[in-house]
Amino acid sequence: MAPSNTSSAASDVLRAPLPTLTPEFVAEHYPSQLRLVHVDLLHRHGERTPVSHRIPEISPKYWNICAKGNPLHRDFLKAIGRDTESAGGDSTDGGVQWQSHIFKNATRSSGTIFGVSSAAAQHPSDTSQPTEATCGFGQLTDTGRQSMAALGANMRELYVDALRFLPNTLHSNNKSDTLYLRTTIYTRAFESLQHVLGGLYPEIPVGSPKLRVHVRPSDRDNLFPDFGCKQMVKQSMKLNAQNIERNEAEFQQLHQDMLKIPGLSAYLDADHKSGQAQAAISVMDVVAPMHIHDMPLPQGINDELIGRLSHMASVENLHSAWQSSAVARMQIGQLVYELAGNIVDAVQTDRAPIAATQPQLGIYSGHDTTLAPLLAVFGHDADKPTHDAPPNLEWPPYASSMRIELLNDTVSPHPTVQPAWEQDPAHPSADPSKVPFDERVRPTNVPKSLYQWTSRRQGSGPTEQVNPRATRDYYVRVWYNDRALLLPACRDPGAHHSKHGPSVCTLDGFFKQIARFAATEKETRVECLAS
Repeated sequence: MAPSNTSSAASDVLRAPLPTLTPEFVAEHYPSQLRLVHVDLLHRHGERTPVSHRIPEISPKYWNICAKGNPLHRDFLKAIGRDTESAGGDSTDGGVQWQSHIFKNATRSSGTIFGVSSAAAQHPSDTSQPTEATCGFGQLTDTGRQSMAALGANMRELYVDALRFLPNTLHSNNKSDTLYLRTTIYTRAFESLQHVLGGLYPEIPVGSPKLRVHVRPSDRDNLFPDFGCKQMVKQSMKLNAQNIERNEAEFQQLHQDMLKIPGLSAYLDADHKSGQAQAAISVMDVVAPMHIHDMPLPQGINDELIGRLSHMASVENLHSAWQSSAVARMQIGQLVYELAGNIVDAVQTDRAPIAATQPQLGIYSGHDTTLAPLLAVFGHDADKPTHDAPPNLEWPPYASSMRIELLNDTVSPHPTVQPAWEQDPAHPSADPSKVPFDERVRPTNVPKSLYQWTSRRQGSGPTEQVNPRATRDYYVRVWYNDRALLLPACRDPGAHHSKHGPSVCTLDGFFKQIARFAATEKETRVECLAS
């Protein structure tokens, strides 16, 4: 990621890089003694159109870049019983109708990060006309479908071809214990998942049983923040305003530079004053899709400006989750809790004395608002007196992905020192849920049984003993796009792999990193309603 005061190529800002899977890469990160046990893949959807028609002086009313995708979208709607003839789609005025949500009554607020979704009139200079290729606003484009298929193909190259972790094909007798599929209520997320799966398994045998895709009701979906959470909105807006004020000079310069660009000045004068929240992301939501789809843009909108917009958009919206663990917890804490549960289930299944099944790979299809707070969770440094976002933080690109890998190593030497937190006095409460978030060393859904082992003494039956090092053969690594993240809690010498360093956390090191963020639905509800 490029610092905000340097030029950043738009391709780097807008398109997520995939790991280059050379033999050297695989040998370095996946040596034979590191056995994969479970992987959760979370991704943002692929390239899309803007969420509404804004800045009509420079952007077309009709985005004709969905020629291949529209027939697939219609088939998808028919498959879920929302075909345009019976459901009445969102018309694009070109005979093509589409649905932004899988269900009709998706009433949960997704916030106004990208500005108010009000459609502007077509500008006299705009010559675009509706065709069969016309996209809806917020729709996954043909380019976006290609990006998601490329992500799936990359995962196949790694987990199927190189590591033999996943089966080569999905048959009826192995699909249920191979994949867990999940998406949000947005059709661009669902269709992105379809294309990831198509890249991962391009040849599913004809007649195979259908794969189950899990979609939660909008009011219970934990894959993105619930903007009905009053405390989250209140605290994040306060921090966002402070961040904008702290970066006022940079916002002022960006505003002045955009005022010089034909077409942007009228929009900024009408809807955004200098330093006002959401100015950068509102502009970026229009110019970024235009740039990545090779549409003509006014002189002055270039790679360097888009890089600045990406950085300032993160200042407007994303820094607050880094600065406040409470904000991050209210945004994404329930998902963190679920992911911790996946790790626990995978360890217990792997250690089970009899054969047990659990999905080897979970795929969660989400949004930028899924990955951004997770980056804050994995980047939080509890040892620092103040918590700020990285100075070069940028908006998660389209098709960005995060992989959480559970590994097992019974060969390499274990860390020989205890992590610092194991030497701290234990909280007096026997109920983990009563321990304050900031004092937790592991999520509350990590059971004591994970640290129990069965021993047999001569002349007596089996006894259960608690061994705090019972999980020491298990490790967790988190990838973001093409790089492994360094979780601050795992810097401790006793909290990472003895040979592979801090990017490969011990299981307890990983639990320590996420403990203050993992929250149950009840805990989140209480925190959201706090005065």
